[in-house]
Amino acid sequence: MKTEHSAGGVILRLHNTVWQVLLIKDMSGNWTFPKGKLEKNETSRDAAIREIWEEVGMKNLIYKAMLPSVSYTYKRKGAIKKTVDYFLFISTTPQKLVLQKKEGIQDSKWIKVTDAREAVGYPLTYVPLVKKVQALVRKLSL
Repeated sequence: MKTEHSAGGVILRLHNTVWQVLLIKDMSGNWTFPKGKLEKNETSRDAAIREIWEEVGMKNLIYKAMLPSVSYTYKRKGAIKKTVDYFLFISTTPQKLVLQKKEGIQDSKWIKVTDAREAVGYPLTYVPLVKKVQALVRKLSL
């Protein structure tokens, strides 16, 4: 089985005293987070920052924490086992989102962190990640 190593970011912002998380709608119509493959000699964190820039046009993010990695298998010309390292970032300045449509990103939205569990696609994979983000928001008093 082929393997892939990717990295992505969970991005939070404070909007009217409410913490929100950015979700993107992928090519399958599911809500998820910006992510993509690591390039040669690139760290996972650097790849996450690059992928966020490429997929939604955001920069000047503040790194807060490493999140649990996510692993799953998908099919594209055979089975591929993919591992995605995730990082938590904060956006402190309003930024216009520019979606990378050629990669199949259909839409984006900011939602309350407390509503993210019900909104994310791929619940077996992403609900545990969202739970960790929710716990960090409470614990770190972000």
